[in-house]
Amino acid sequence: MEASKPGSSNTRKWLIGCGVGCGVIIIIAVILIVTGVFYVKNLVKGFEESSAIMDTLTERYGKITEYTPNPDGTIKPERIEAFLKVRKQLIPALEQISDSIYILSDGEWGGEEIPEEERSSTFSKIKTGLNLIPEISDYYKSRNQALLEEEMGPGEYYYIYVITYYSWMGKPLMDGPDFQLGEDNERPRFRDWDDEESREIRRDQILRRMHRMILPMMKNQYIKVMEAPSGEIDENWRVALEAEIAALEEDRYRLPWEDGVPEVIADSLEPFRSRLEQS
Repeated sequence: MEASKPGSSNTRKWLIGCGVGCGVIIIIAVILIVTGVFYVKNLVKGFEESSAIMDTLTERYGKITEYTPNPDGTIKPERIEAFLKVRKQLIPALEQISDSIYILSDGEWGGEEIPEEERSSTFSKIKTGLNLIPEISDYYKSRNQALLEEEMGPGEYYYIYVITYYSWMGKPLMDGPDFQLGEDNERPRFRDWDDEESREIRRDQILRRMHRMILPMMKNQYIKVMEAPSGEIDENWRVALEAEIAALEEDRYRLPWEDGVPEVIADSLEPFRSRLEQS
């Protein structure tokens, strides 16, 4: 009879003892790997679908900076109606993102702080943080699909959004949580905006982004103004538009119509004030 090899009995006992425990660990590892694969796959699919819709919008309506507002300065009622319909379709996605940000901010976002005992657990925050990226993906997909359905290009949407909420209503540029989801070396990360210097950087980034989008649109608009037959365009509007373009070219951190929107724009938006506020 062959003698047992030294240590073989201990090894066998260890393997038997580890059977259940190690099996659970292996199962958990497999679940995590499979879940991660599906997470990344679904996330990539979501952004690809959003990008495909944006390609269709760009092909149909041009790039954002190629949009040309009405030469006479008005925003037609039917275009504001289309904008409001797009905003309405985004409410579910926006509420979902808002709830996630509330959890990640411990309820401090918006000036409301919840008691310590009611704050979210670390596990809950990790889960919420992982869900936030797909939620943002869903938001962009929903927005692009809504634009396609309402026959509105992204340039027109951004123009109405900026002119309405920031230039006309004077909504704060810094509304939102004290962190931003950004990218660092092609990997998603959270950037903290909790100190004064960071908030200034954030504000400058927002203004520069607006500047890059809106200034070309206003230049397109001015070209159409100058091409219009004599007497068709109000001279006061032409002068105001020319002056605002010059001011924006001089200061890349200037908000469009920072000193107040012209009457022709305000008159277009005023009948929709309450609905625009609610949206």
